[in-house]
Amino acid sequence: MNMTMDMTWLAELSLVTAVVSIVVVVAMGIDLASGLYKASIRGETKTSYGLQRTTLKCITYLGSILICYGIDVLLHMGRLWDSLGWEWLTGIPVMAILIGVFNCAVELKSVREKADAKADRETWKSLMGLIKDLRQSEVTELVKALQEIAEQKEE
Repeated sequence: MNMTMDMTWLAELSLVTAVVSIVVVVAMGIDLASGLYKASIRGETKTSYGLQRTTLKCITYLGSILICYGIDVLLHMGRLWDSLGWEWLTGIPVMAILIGVFNCAVELKSVREKADAKADRETWKSLMGLIKDLRQSEVTELVKALQEIAEQKEE
C-alpha cells in the first residue's frame, strides 16, 4: 500500500474519531442533566460553577481525544500496524477509541453516583476541614461536649 496515494485510512480515522467525540459529548450532556437533577433533589441552588466545571471537562475530554487522534495518525503514518502484522487495524483510531471509552466510563460512574452519597462526602469534607482548623484545646472541648450529648441520649 502506497501511503501517499491511498489516504482512505485518514478519512476513516477522522470519521470514527468524530463519532467517538460525539458519543463523549452526549455522555457529558447526560451527566450534566443528571447533576442538575440531583442538585434540585438536594435543594441546592444551581450556580455557574457547575457549568464552568462541565466546560472545563469538555475541553479536557475533547482535547484528550484530539491528542489520541494525533497519536493514531502517527501510528498509521509509521505503519506500526503493518509492521506488527495487524493490517486489520488500519483505519481504526485505537487510541481515540480507548480514551473515549474511558471518558464514557467516568461519566457513567458520575451519573450512577447517588445524590445523598455525594452530599454526605461534601459534609464530611467540610467537617474534617473545620476540625483541622480547630486548636487542640477546642477539639478536646468538642469531644467532651459530644460525649455528654451521647451520655444524655443513653439516659
